[in-house]
Amino acid sequence: MKMPGNLLAPLKRFAAEASGEIGLHLSNERANLVQFENSNNGPRIRAAASLPYPCTREQLLADPRRLKALLSQARSEHDFKGRRVVSCLRAAELQIFPISYTAAEGQQEAVAILGELRERLKGALDASVIDYLPIRTEDGDNARREALVAVASRESVLRHLDLLENAGLQASAIDIGPAALARLVSFVNRTDKRDQHPNALVINFGRAKSYLSVVWGRRLILDREIEFGEQVLVQRVVRLLGMGEDLAVRLLQECGFRSDPAHGGNDPEMAQTLKEVLRPELATLTAEVNKTLIYTASRSRGRSIDQIYLLGSIGRYPGIDRLILEMLAVPVEVLNPFRAFGSRLGEAELARLRPIAGIALACGLALRGFDHH
Repeated sequence: MKMPGNLLAPLKRFAAEASGEIGLHLSNERANLVQFENSNNGPRIRAAASLPYPCTREQLLADPRRLKALLSQARSEHDFKGRRVVSCLRAAELQIFPISYTAAEGQQEAVAILGELRERLKGALDASVIDYLPIRTEDGDNARREALVAVASRESVLRHLDLLENAGLQASAIDIGPAALARLVSFVNRTDKRDQHPNALVINFGRAKSYLSVVWGRRLILDREIEFGEQVLVQRVVRLLGMGEDLAVRLLQECGFRSDPAHGGNDPEMAQTLKEVLRPELATLTAEVNKTLIYTASRSRGRSIDQIYLLGSIGRYPGIDRLILEMLAVPVEVLNPFRAFGSRLGEAELARLRPIAGIALACGLALRGFDHH
């Protein structure tokens, strides 16, 4: 199978087709699939599905026939068209980091970046698949440039391609998760003027770690991993409130932090208790976000983030957006990936996808090849 030479470059030829590729995200607990089609008003959602795994993720990926059956079920029951997919590696299989480089007169940008990477990666470079996104700087130094580099092992990419092929799918591209989210946010975050895109911070919460991505206009300019995740909050609830882990997770997902009945709170006293119990842990998150905001301002002549979007595990907790707004004083909302698009889906189908932020990454993958016009 031919390996993609460029993980991030858009596949423009597919934008002209009636239906785009299927965005496929194999998350920790569910297979998420989304497909767009062209309409007079831009991309429209043709199909979407979020299916729970019948076993653990590791067991499913080790059994090609079982994975193929699950994905075939999703495609046939939810009106997906074709077998072409855009997927992504897991965050643990990918390194994303900024580099500074200088291109000599007449030297290609890619060659200059490769020279910098040889110094950093040493012998691992030849066994890697690499791509980069240029970052425009505002410091006036045209000689020194910056880029965001994505590095994955060749073995990981080939293994993922084999996984898709054995599941009966055709891989159009292996994309970068944060770049796919940036693509989605640039659609969702548009102003009335199509050429204006507020600057956004995306917080993608995971079980053990979380990821902060800065989307500057339409471009991803920063992605960093932080040592903070759902498990930290769950274990603190277990320890201080004396309950089992399953009950703690259910309490956070069903009650969360909505202490005001006017905003959907069904147990104000418990919501307030959870706020107090978890405030020290959430202070860690606040500190990491503030570091990112300060760094971003330092690279953009003091310009700041206009909007924060939440997704992932903690993004499912009721009231988490209002709580983080209180801590950071920046507009915060849980990312609704369907807000910016028309859709064929009825209310019953949309209800089955909730929490809808869970399929955000699949949406960003499916948008590859569509542009804003």
